[in-house]
Amino acid sequence: MSKKLFLTIVFTICCSSFFYAQQFQDSLITAFKTYTNSPRETTYAHLNKSIFIKGETLGFTAYAFDKKTKKPSLKTSNLYCVIEDQNKKIIQSKLIRITEGRGHGLFNIDSLYTGGQYTFKAYTNWQKNFDEPNFYSEIIEVVDDQTISKNKDTNLESKIDAQFLPESGHAINDVSNVFGIVIKDNLGFGIPNIEGHIVDDKKNTVTNFKVNQLGIGSVSFTPKENESYTAILTHNDKTNSFKINNIEPKGIVLSIKHTANKVIVNLKTNRATHKTIKKNKYTLTIHNGEVLKIINFDFTKQTELTNLIKTSELKPGVNIFTVFDQSNKPILERLFFKYDGLKNSNSNLATVVKQEDTIIATISYKDVFISNESNFSVSILPAQTKAYNHHHNIISSTYLQPYIKGKVENAKYYFTDINNQKKYDLNNLLITQGWSSYNWFNIFNNPPKTNFVFEKGIYFKATANKTETNNFIMYPLRYNNSSVFNVDTNKKTFEQRHLYPINDETLNIAELNKKGKIKSPKLYLQFYPSIIPTISTTSNLKNLRHKHQKPNILNNPFLESNLDNTQMLDEVIIEASKREARLEELRRTSWGRIDLWDTKKRQRTPNWAAYFSKWYRVSRGQYGEMTISNYGSRDGSPTIFLNDIRLSSLDQLSSLPMSTIDYVELNKQGLGEGLFKDGGVIRVYTDPNLRILENGYDGITFQSYKPPLTFSDDKKFYMPIYSSYKSNFYKHYGVIDWLPINSLNQNKELVIKFKSVGVKRINLYIEGITDDGTFISEVKTINIE
Repeated sequence: MSKKLFLTIVFTICCSSFFYAQQFQDSLITAFKTYTNSPRETTYAHLNKSIFIKGETLGFTAYAFDKKTKKPSLKTSNLYCVIEDQNKKIIQSKLIRITEGRGHGLFNIDSLYTGGQYTFKAYTNWQKNFDEPNFYSEIIEVVDDQTISKNKDTNLESKIDAQFLPESGHAINDVSNVFGIVIKDNLGFGIPNIEGHIVDDKKNTVTNFKVNQLGIGSVSFTPKENESYTAILTHNDKTNSFKINNIEPKGIVLSIKHTANKVIVNLKTNRATHKTIKKNKYTLTIHNGEVLKIINFDFTKQTELTNLIKTSELKPGVNIFTVFDQSNKPILERLFFKYDGLKNSNSNLATVVKQEDTIIATISYKDVFISNESNFSVSILPAQTKAYNHHHNIISSTYLQPYIKGKVENAKYYFTDINNQKKYDLNNLLITQGWSSYNWFNIFNNPPKTNFVFEKGIYFKATANKTETNNFIMYPLRYNNSSVFNVDTNKKTFEQRHLYPINDETLNIAELNKKGKIKSPKLYLQFYPSIIPTISTTSNLKNLRHKHQKPNILNNPFLESNLDNTQMLDEVIIEASKREARLEELRRTSWGRIDLWDTKKRQRTPNWAAYFSKWYRVSRGQYGEMTISNYGSRDGSPTIFLNDIRLSSLDQLSSLPMSTIDYVELNKQGLGEGLFKDGGVIRVYTDPNLRILENGYDGITFQSYKPPLTFSDDKKFYMPIYSSYKSNFYKHYGVIDWLPINSLNQNKELVIKFKSVGVKRINLYIEGITDDGTFISEVKTINIE
């Protein structure tokens, strides 16, 4: 073979190899972009407790976030919250309206529940498009007299399980390997602070190890060929041994360490492997579900390679390192968490003042951004509580859980009072996690299909069976104005989106005939969504390590009669407060006088002539028709609107019953009304909460349509009145208060007010987010003197 021919062959092989590598890199980038192109949402719910006594109320504040920015999601308004039993049967469900990324609600733990474990889920319709666990799921427990143990708290059985998991999934002979350690009890909880050692075939100790309080740790050693290794540890005075069987003779290992500003990526192989792979090309990818970084490497000249990556090049949160072999198959994966750039803040100061029977706690946050969209939810419990055992807080649920496949015990530990020890512990945890929730097979072969849309309210499509004019009016709901539909004569359908019916609200629709009169329409309505969708999840971790102690007071923990009376009194106060708040809200957007009607006003107002005579000159025409005009120097008659629709005559209004009126806006000067200002303007609004009969009133007919799915109203959290506030039962399981929606004042202070029940030490469990994406998650213990 000539030298020229040899060089040509070598060049051809090199070019083929280069183009093949480039082709894979291009396909990798394309597949990743396609897979991650659709935006993701994550959800979190702050529950006021994790253990409930039948008769209590579960309060929750739910948050929806943009997965990429970690800021409140503005794309979705519909959040589904369900509680499932252990057979995945939905016991209760609610549709919650999310505004500016948050909403809240209540579930009554009533006779539908028996003692046992339940799963609370919070998810959006859009989340059903993706495989990653972006939705919130957590175990709660309901305790009743039939299921609570009669014995004192007892430790779990002594059976344990220990796993030694190679970093990135593979361990090989003759190189230093890192193993993540997980030691669990028979219920799946980590066993704390166990020490042990690893021995070889000759019983020689190779290295020692110790796990933390969650049963997580790591150990490194260099296994030798033809040797086997065993981990020895002692628990409850019993020696346990576990074979380490996952060490291979050949392969590659990926190891990650980090310094203050660099991540050290170490790729190693042994001599037995190097002979067969030194001509192979490998690819390392790094991503956070967003931008993909690619590094090509090979072992041509050495068995160990080191890459230094600036921490600033990584995204805050979980970063996924994956190695692809020469066949373009993922063979190694390691998860690394970057704390730098994580926006979280803790309070600086807490002052407590007691005024009669009210406690006022003022908590200062000096380094956060103030905005109207910030929110803090606060669960207030006795400091001795055993009923708050959530695995997640708002940070772990947003930054960690969506990126991993498994469930993490006490994940909030790694994001509460963050220090170097917790960073070290989280790094050990991620060594044990294996593959991330971003499945490379799906990335290449099954990009998500967005079959499920972002939902904003309820949508309906109406089909007219028979119509005279094709003109329809929908009367207002509590959170929607009235709408007029002028349908083309060649069409039989019309639709409306972004409706927010509450509880038992109905859609009241009328047809306007050729004379402008209102008549009952003949319509067929289809609603979407019409049912609570379901979403699957893997089994959650339990929240409890021990059985509960049964106190005698559990037979009668509440004073039910006092609770009922208190709720009735509170309802009166709440209704009065709601009326004042609504008046203030209406006045802010009005140019005229607001006359808000109530039941008494409706009953004592016989007709419109009597009502208008207080404000205008009322007269009757030749045929008895009513006319109204202004008193004094201002001439002309006011223009009248009914539910924002201008009336051509007063006949339509005169036949409207007083019992349907919500409020009247009297704008005698016509301020802000443009063309209608001469003579002034009167705007009449019917009550959206009144159910209008199908047969109508006084000649005006409507058709009422009940949506199959409506939003749950924001109700006040009622605390049960306990039989005793001094018992251990109350201190361990009782509730002081739940405050779902709170904001900072202009001094960057969170002011919390709640009723004193005589408890001296109280925990405030605070979760929330500010408008710039700063997360708040902390437990504040206050002392009441």
